[in-house]
Amino acid sequence: MPRSVLHAALQHERPIFCGRLPADNVLQTQLGDRSERAEWHEVALGTPIGHGYLLDLLRQRLPIDRVVLSLAISASGYDGPLKTSSLDRLLPQARDVVEALLVVSRGAEAVMDPNIGASMTIMLGDCGESVTPLTEGLAAFVTRFAQAESKRWAEMGLSLSVEHAHSGE
Repeated sequence: MPRSVLHAALQHERPIFCGRLPADNVLQTQLGDRSERAEWHEVALGTPIGHGYLLDLLRQRLPIDRVVLSLAISASGYDGPLKTSSLDRLLPQARDVVEALLVVSRGAEAVMDPNIGASMTIMLGDCGESVTPLTEGLAAFVTRFAQAESKRWAEMGLSLSVEHAHSGE
C-alpha cells in the first residue's frame, strides 16, 4: 500500500482498513503504535459477501467523514512475464477494479453526511514498468468516472477526487 494512503488514513482518529490485507502484517508494522487505534478487516470486494460486509461496516460507523479507496489497477497476480495475458486473467482484473470503484463510491455516498464536509479520495497506484493497455484504460476509466461523479457529488455537498500514488512510495 502506498505511503500516501497510509498517511491519508492516519489523519483520522480511528482509521479502518478494509480489503485484501497482507497476511504478514506489514501495514501494522509500518503504522507502529498507531495500528492499535485502527480497525483491520479482510474484505474481498469481488464477492457479494464482501460487498455486503463493507457496506454494513460503513453503515455501522456513521457518520463517515472520509473514505480513501486504494485501487491497484495493475494487480501483481494478473501480470505475467509477458505484456500479454489471456482473457481469463484480464476480465477478472477489470471486473475487480470497476466493481470496487462502484461498490465503494455508492456505499460511501449513501452514508456520508454533506453537513460535515465528507469526502472520498480514490488513490490510483502507479503502474510503473508494468503498464499494459488494460491498466492504462482502467486508470483512464477511473479518472473519468471520478470527474463525472464529482459534479454530482458536489451538488449533494460531498467531495470526490482522484490522486495518483507514485511508484516511489
